[in-house]
Amino acid sequence: MILERRDEMIELKELNKAEFEKYLDFLIPDYAQDISENFNLTLENAIEESKILMKNTFPQGLSTEGQYLYNVHVPALGKKIGAVWFNLKPEINQAYLFHIYIEEAYRGRGYGTNTLAKLHQLVKELGATSMGLSVFGSNDKAYQLYKKLGYKVSSIAMQKSL
Repeated sequence: MILERRDEMIELKELNKAEFEKYLDFLIPDYAQDISENFNLTLENAIEESKILMKNTFPQGLSTEGQYLYNVHVPALGKKIGAVWFNLKPEINQAYLFHIYIEEAYRGRGYGTNTLAKLHQLVKELGATSMGLSVFGSNDKAYQLYKKLGYKVSSIAMQKSL
């Protein structure tokens, strides 16, 4: 039995315009669900917040300078299994990971780890010397993954429901 190295199985492929629209159709309610659960907003208000954020973040759509969106593609499977979105701030040599998504069926199998490894390589090639991110407090699996990969806590936001 030949075992493939998973780091060779991941490719990051830029989204086209149709894929970008589909990604936003997924991301807006997905992000709204997270902010609703983590910040005591109604889902309706969270969806509005999410729509406004995406409109402001992508004023020129997929052509917005500094924003990078990629499908996570696995050639051995012949399919896309997720997506990553980051921006680059060349003036401070930093990338910021806004979103990484691996489909549920492929989680816990090393694809997230290897997607981040490919992403680290890509942002280095683009001139970044560091990458920041935020993780919702309720997403312990993601937090543990980032910690395992050497990310350090740089700030903590807290809240209490009253």
